[in-house]
Amino acid sequence: MSTLSFTYLLVLFAGCTASKQEFTVGEPATVISHERMKKAGIQGIDAGIYGIADKEDSQCKWFFTNRFKFVHTIGPPSSPFDNVVVNGGDIEGLPEPYTDTRLGFSSDHRWGNASWIANVYQNPENGHILGFVHLEYHPEKRGGVYFRFGLAISKDGGKSFKWCGYILEPDLTYETWFNQWHSKNPKGHHVFANMGLANYVIKDGYFFLYYADTRESRDTFSNGVAVARARVADVLSAAENRRTTPWNKYFNGAWDESGMGGKFTPLNIEPLGFLHGDAAYNSYLKRFVMVTRTGKVRPKGGPGKQSAIVISFSGDGINWSNWQTIHEDNRLHDYPSIISMGNDNEIVGKTFWVYYKYFFDSVLPHIDWPANRWDRIRVTVE
Repeated sequence: MSTLSFTYLLVLFAGCTASKQEFTVGEPATVISHERMKKAGIQGIDAGIYGIADKEDSQCKWFFTNRFKFVHTIGPPSSPFDNVVVNGGDIEGLPEPYTDTRLGFSSDHRWGNASWIANVYQNPENGHILGFVHLEYHPEKRGGVYFRFGLAISKDGGKSFKWCGYILEPDLTYETWFNQWHSKNPKGHHVFANMGLANYVIKDGYFFLYYADTRESRDTFSNGVAVARARVADVLSAAENRRTTPWNKYFNGAWDESGMGGKFTPLNIEPLGFLHGDAAYNSYLKRFVMVTRTGKVRPKGGPGKQSAIVISFSGDGINWSNWQTIHEDNRLHDYPSIISMGNDNEIVGKTFWVYYKYFFDSVLPHIDWPANRWDRIRVTVE
C-alpha cells in the first residue's frame, strides 16, 4: 500500500503573517471492519472515536457512542477493537428534559437520554477522564432539535461517567429558538442549531473549544465557527466535585460573553459539517490543526454535494487557514478524529492519523446507515 500518495500546498494565516505549508497524505486503511463491529456488538458509532494513550503497554483507551450509550474499549491504534468492549452505558445523572410551564413548552432527550461523548481529556495528575458531552433536545409535540454541550467525569478509568453540568449553548437560546421559530413555522421549517462535536485544543493554560454556533436576527438565522474557553485547572477542579466552571465565548476580541447563550464572533472559516471533527496542537509546526468533514448536511440544510475530510491550521487559535481537502470520493465520510502517534493525544507531531467513519455501501445523497466501517489516513506535514 502506498504511504504517501498526495501532496497539497496551502496557505496558513497566523495573525497577519502568511507562510506556505506542504503536507502529504497516505492512502486509506481500514482499522475497524464492518464484520469486526458486528462481532463486538457495535450497532452504529454516531460521533467520533477518541483515544487516550496508555504509556505502559502501548495500548489506547478508546471512547465513542454506540446507540446513545457510551462505550469504552482497549486496543492498539491500528485496531481499536482488538479486545472486547470493556464497558458501556448511560452517563449517570443527565439533566431532566427542559420544561417551562409558564410558557407552555417542554422537550425530551430523543430516544431517552440522547447524549454523545464528543471528546475526552485525561487529567495528568490523577488519571480521571473528562468527557465532553453533546446533547440534543427534541420538543415533545413539534419537530426540530436544540443542542447544548456539557461535561461528565470518569474516576474509574472510563468504566462509568457521571454528569457535571452544562458548559455551552448557542447564541440562539432555547426559549428564543422554540418560540420564534416554531410558532412561525408550524409545517416543520426549524432552525437546526447543531453545535457539532467538541473540537478542543489547549492554549496558554485554557481549553479552547471550537464548535458551530447559531444566532438569530430579524426573520433569519446564521451559523458560524465559534470558540469558547475556560482555564484547564478550573475545569478539572470543578469536575472533581461534579460541577462546572464558567466558559466564555470569544466576541469582538474579548472573552466576556457567557458560554450559556452569550454572543459570539464568527471565525474566518466556514462551519463545514457542523464542525463534526477534532482539533489538536502540532508541535512540529507550532500551530493548531483542526479537521472536519463536508457532506451529509450542510449548515444551511439540504443533502451534501461533497464527501470530504478537510483540514485547517492556525498559529494563534483565532485565525485559521482555508479548509483544504485531505481525502474525498463519492462516499460519505464522517466524524474525523485526530489520533497522535505519541503518548499525548492533544499533541501531534510531524505525522499523525485522521480516523473517520466510511460508508462503504452508500453513494450520496443516499445513505445506508448500517453499512459502514472506520478507516484512517496518515497525514505528514513538511
